[in-house]
Amino acid sequence: MTKFFHLPASCSSAVLAALTITQTPFELEIVDLGNKSEAFEKANPLGKVPALLDDSGAAFEGGAINLWLAAKNPEAGLMPEFSSLEGREALKWLFFCYATIHPIWIRLFFPQRMAGEGDLAEVSALAEADLMKNYGILDEALQDHDFLAGDRMSLADLYVASTLHWEAKIDGRITRTYPRLAQLKQRVLDVPAVTKAFAGEIT
Repeated sequence: MTKFFHLPASCSSAVLAALTITQTPFELEIVDLGNKSEAFEKANPLGKVPALLDDSGAAFEGGAINLWLAAKNPEAGLMPEFSSLEGREALKWLFFCYATIHPIWIRLFFPQRMAGEGDLAEVSALAEADLMKNYGILDEALQDHDFLAGDRMSLADLYVASTLHWEAKIDGRITRTYPRLAQLKQRVLDVPAVTKAFAGEIT
């Protein structure tokens, strides 16, 4: 059976939701970053979540895992056909979230990694400003439809909803400023499998 390495309310939550939506059997291991198991280090030598480990080998990087799950379980409808307009949009926003938005959250939560001996408050303030700018781009993309790629939820929406839990760090400013994103988050959380996956860690 697949072993899934997870840290609650982290970037691995989107993978937990995808595993649940696709009804993929898995054994859950909650990672203790201060005392990493041998199996976890085998699954991801970088020591980061998410990671999967089974008899065929290991997989890591949340976007890669989720795209693989979507391709392996097309009946779950997690991604449109890649060659379609909706597929292009879903891929665009998924990569935007992983490549652009997620690193900004790292700057906000761990400003010392960027500042060194510099001004931590300035690094945090710049990160918050960048978050607001980029979530504003996502909010604009929701002007004409309920989800980022059209009328159906995709992996992009799933990841956005999981990251919006982190806005508690900035007093909920994102969804207060961008109501379409607040509505998107609720639509995703209302999916029964997502509700089940996020229970106790993301609201």
